[in-house]
Amino acid sequence: MVELKEDNYYFKLGAQQQWLIDYIEANPDFIAPSYRRNEVLGFLKNNKLEDLCISRPLARLNWGIPLPFDKDFVTYVWFDALVNYISIPAAHGDKTVRDAVSLRDSAVTGGASLWPADIHVIGKDILKFHAVYWPIMLKAMSLPLPKQILVHGWWQKDGAKISKSTGNIVEPIAVIDEWGLDAFRFYVLRELDIGPDGNWTDAGFRSRYQAELANGLGNLVNRSLSMLKRYRNGIVPAQSDELAADAAKAADETRALLKQNQLQAALQSIWGLVTRANQYVDQTAPFKLAKDPAQSQRLDEVLYNLTETCRVLAVLLQPFLPGTALKIYAQLGLNESPVKFSEAVWGKLKSGHKIGEPAPLFPRKDV
Repeated sequence: MVELKEDNYYFKLGAQQQWLIDYIEANPDFIAPSYRRNEVLGFLKNNKLEDLCISRPLARLNWGIPLPFDKDFVTYVWFDALVNYISIPAAHGDKTVRDAVSLRDSAVTGGASLWPADIHVIGKDILKFHAVYWPIMLKAMSLPLPKQILVHGWWQKDGAKISKSTGNIVEPIAVIDEWGLDAFRFYVLRELDIGPDGNWTDAGFRSRYQAELANGLGNLVNRSLSMLKRYRNGIVPAQSDELAADAAKAADETRALLKQNQLQAALQSIWGLVTRANQYVDQTAPFKLAKDPAQSQRLDEVLYNLTETCRVLAVLLQPFLPGTALKIYAQLGLNESPVKFSEAVWGKLKSGHKIGEPAPLFPRKDV
C-alpha cells in the first residue's frame, strides 16, 4: 500500500445531504422501485456524506478529461460521465440547460426541449452515483432533476452470475437467429420485472416460446384469420361486441401499467386477452357453426370478435413485439403501422374489409 498526498478539487457534496433527504421524502416517486428509494434514504440517514474529490493530478493520470479551469488536473471519471447527461441536450440546443450553464453559442439555434429527463433508467450497481451525486450536481447548476430514476436489476443465467470467463453466458444473436428477434424480446420482457434480478434458462425460453407464442398468440391469430378466409373469403362481417369489454380491459390495464413502468405486468395483461380469445374459440366452436347454415349469423359474430381482437392485440403488442405487430396488421390487410395506442379501441375493423393472407407468426419447434 502506498499513501499519497496531493492537491485536488472537491465538490461540496456534504452540505446538501439534508436537502437531498428532504427532496426524496417529498417526492416518493423520484426513485423507483420503492425499495431502491429506501436504500438511498438509508444510506443518506446512516452515513455522513463526504465532499467528493472531482479531480486527479495530470502528472499522475494523463488520460483523463482536463478540468476546464485548471490545466494541471483531469476530471474524476464519474463526475465527467454524469455531466454528459446534460452536455448532449446542450449540444442539441436545449434552452433550459444552455441558460443554466450560460452557453451563448450563436451557431446553435432552436433545438429540442430534452431536459429534465422523464425517466432516467440505470442499473442497481450505479445507484449511488445517480441518486446521490447527480441530484446534488444538478442543484448546484440550478437545473431540474430527472422526474424519476428507474433502477433495474441484473440478469443471471441458470441461477448464477453471467460471466464470460466462466462461460455462463447468453448469446443473443444466436438466440435471435434461431428463434427470431421478437421471441427474444418477449422472453426478456416477460421474464424480468424492472427492479429485481432475472434468471435466464434455455428451458424456460423454449417453454415460453412454445406455450405463449406458438400455442398462444400465434395459434390465435392463425386460426382466427384462417377461418375468416375459409368461411367468409377473408371479408370482415358486421361488427359484434362480445369481446369488446375484454379488449377494453386489457387496453386500459396495459396503458396504466406502462405509465408505471411495469412492463412485465403489462405483457401479462395483454396475454390475458390472448387467453380469453383462445377460450372464446373453444367455447363458440366456429368450425362447427360453419357446418350449419342456420348458424350463419352466429358464425359472423364469432369471426368478427376474433378478427377484431387480433387487431387490438397488434396495437397493444407493438411496443413489445414490433415486428409481430406489423405482421398481424399485414395479415389483416391493414397498410398502416399499429403505433398509435388510440387505435386499441374496439370496432376499428370495418365490415366489408378484406384481410390479407394468414401465415404462422411463431412456427412450432421440436423442443
